[in-house]
Amino acid sequence: MAELFQAEARELTGSANTRRLRRAGMVPAILYGQGKDVVHLSIPESQVNSAVRNNQPYIQLEGASTESAQIQELQWDALGSTVLHVDLTRMDANAMIEVDLTISLTGDAGASINQVIRTTTAVVPAMNIPNGLVADISSLNDGDSISLGDIELPEKVSLLSDPSTVVVTCGAVATPETPAEEATVADDAGSNETEESGGDE
Repeated sequence: MAELFQAEARELTGSANTRRLRRAGMVPAILYGQGKDVVHLSIPESQVNSAVRNNQPYIQLEGASTESAQIQELQWDALGSTVLHVDLTRMDANAMIEVDLTISLTGDAGASINQVIRTTTAVVPAMNIPNGLVADISSLNDGDSISLGDIELPEKVSLLSDPSTVVVTCGAVATPETPAEEATVADDAGSNETEESGGDE
């Protein structure tokens, strides 16, 4: 989901006014692009920090502007700890982007589970990026599997990977020989070599 910025119009510009805004807990911003006029805004610092913390560049503006936007650039203080200014570019509210989505499992299967892949690439609405995909394994029994095409997709989300790609299998997975078994085989081979050497004397 896009971050929400509650924007206020910023009539006055200049360093003195931007310092005043920052003391009030607001971050100066500009909105531009798509051939429209540049708009000067101020955004609550808490909302800017939330977008940074969540690594979310896609923004839905409310208040003085109700446009969809993308964070184009952030200006930081000398210590790199405080955002001083935000550049926003307008974008189509219906824009689609390509992202990697995590795949989580829900439910209890009838046998052991092996998750083959944990992420997949999908095309999603920029303003409504899902948190991930969920595969329901509650109906799986020994020998069953779930493919990408079996997962219910959120609205307007489409997969770029092959729908037949296996996501999870149900049932025992073959395991390699244990170290103990390998040691036994080695001991037997060593015993045979000793016996053969003794017979030659």
